[in-house]
Amino acid sequence: MKTPAITPISQEFDFKTVPSWYVLCTNNACPLRQDCMRFHAGFHAPDSLESAHCVMPNTLKDGRCRWFDLKMIVVNAYGFSHLYDQVLKRDYTSMRKSITNYLHGTKMYYEYKRGERPLSPEQQQQIQLIVNNFGYDWEVVFDRYAEAYKYGIAPQSVE
Repeated sequence: MKTPAITPISQEFDFKTVPSWYVLCTNNACPLRQDCMRFHAGFHAPDSLESAHCVMPNTLKDGRCRWFDLKMIVVNAYGFSHLYDQVLKRDYTSMRKSITNYLHGTKMYYEYKRGERPLSPEQQQQIQLIVNNFGYDWEVVFDRYAEAYKYGIAPQSVE
């Protein structure tokens, strides 16, 4: 199966993609703001937003912020309707159960399988690993791919 093209991220930021649990930042004076996802999301908050969890400006100390979240675009996958096309019948049930367990149960498994939930790069790698552990060496191809912002990245170090 041919790998589908990746849908690029929209040039216009869609605030609806920001998770409800995500902490925002609105510190216009922060020297880290250009590379920070929290500031990027806070900057694009709609005028209709009246309250949100926010990072306080005094969090920035000596050019560092423990809430800094590196702005990063990742490629998420959606759907895996052809995952089992090349799987032997003897492996199908065990593989499906392994993937179902990894994806936190039957309900979420089917939401991911139908493409209703995005699979992060880490989830894509884990599904590939499960397939490989059953002795298959082919690349798992998902139904579609799309770029998206990643939320919640802890920095390794802030310079």
